[in-house]
Amino acid sequence: MKKIASLSLAALTTFSLLGLAAPSADAATTWHCSGKLTKRCITKSGTKVKVKFSNTTSRSATGQFGVTCFGPDGQSPKVFKDGRIDGYDTYTSPWFQCPKGTRTGASGWQMSNGKVYRTPEVRF
Repeated sequence: MKKIASLSLAALTTFSLLGLAAPSADAATTWHCSGKLTKRCITKSGTKVKVKFSNTTSRSATGQFGVTCFGPDGQSPKVFKDGRIDGYDTYTSPWFQCPKGTRTGASGWQMSNGKVYRTPEVRF
């Protein structure tokens, strides 16, 4: 009986340690952000990017929200959301693979009221 109990305790300890040692993918994500009223963030994984727009006010933010990949073949813009982000809400894009020839880097952007607001630039 003692042998079974000690094996169970060892198994629980091992699973607990494994759970602590393996952080979730979100916890390991490094976001690069700019902006105050609408916080604009970008992250990368290989040649894929994801952008996150967080509205920190009670008013909605209206416009287009996207990312532009760039490289030796020029630029490749992608609009993820055309519309509004409600007050205190966040929009996070799906992962986007930058097309071949535009895999040097990327920058997220928000176009509102005739102005463009950008995230910091990330390089691949």
